[in-house]
Amino acid sequence: MIIATDISICSAAFLQLGKDGISSFDEPNDRAKLCKNIYSIEKDSLLREHPWNCSSDRAVLAPMAAVPAFGFSAQFALPSNFLRLKSVGDQDIGSPNCMKFKVERKKILASGTMLPIEYVFRSDESDWDSKVVELMIARMVWKMAYPLTQSTSLRDSLADEYKKMAQVARSIDAQENPSEELSDDFALITGRF
Repeated sequence: MIIATDISICSAAFLQLGKDGISSFDEPNDRAKLCKNIYSIEKDSLLREHPWNCSSDRAVLAPMAAVPAFGFSAQFALPSNFLRLKSVGDQDIGSPNCMKFKVERKKILASGTMLPIEYVFRSDESDWDSKVVELMIARMVWKMAYPLTQSTSLRDSLADEYKKMAQVARSIDAQENPSEELSDDFALITGRF
């Protein structure tokens, strides 16, 4: 089994574009500089686009000493590797029973003495599912196509290919979790009576 790294992902992308791979971001060539400049931004963007199972975690946050000026009784520092919030308490964001909160400046404002969260974090490539690795390669191919080839038509077709691959990867990732059951007090169920 081959372990994915930032360099192996960029090299695979370069090879798909008909270019030589790289062995370091510090190589004295434009390909390595391009990868070094865009890789971490694209990685965070990919991980934020979907709550990937391989990049999800849980934490129980303790309140900070300082309290918000108004609206909430406590504030909680987000984990240093935080990228996207999935749930607060035991309710997914957007569900009718989700507790009131607000994300501001790397903190969550809420009321309480502790705050359990589920979140997407900046995971290491070696922990990624193979579909996420494949998708990141496709993303890098798409993002590097124009700087390397100056072809807008190639860039646009690669963007379309990436979007299709993303749908498949998200679907497979979602199938690994059980479906949520609707409670008896769910608005659409109670509305029909």
